[in-house]
Amino acid sequence: MLTDTQRATLAAFADIVIPPDDAPGGADTGAVAFVENLLARELAPRAADYAAFLDSLAETGMDFSPELEATPIFRLAAETIHEAYWTSAAGKRAVGFVEN
Repeated sequence: MLTDTQRATLAAFADIVIPPDDAPGGADTGAVAFVENLLARELAPRAADYAAFLDSLAETGMDFSPELEATPIFRLAAETIHEAYWTSAAGKRAVGFVEN
């Protein structure tokens, strides 16, 4: 669904939203695949907007203006990265959730 450039931009955005440190960042926890799955299903009506947002980020070199950060698509993108992270194994470990 996403282009290679959009996937790379999404991975970079994921690591800005959840930077890697002693735990994996957003990209390393599978955010790109998670978001692509959402865009193919639940977020299908927003997929074109999401792709355009990623294109815009790529064109501006990830320059976040206050106006961009106030947009619904920016908030949606950040929320999907958080959802990807906190539902991943690394995110669950970060909060002490242990699966059997």
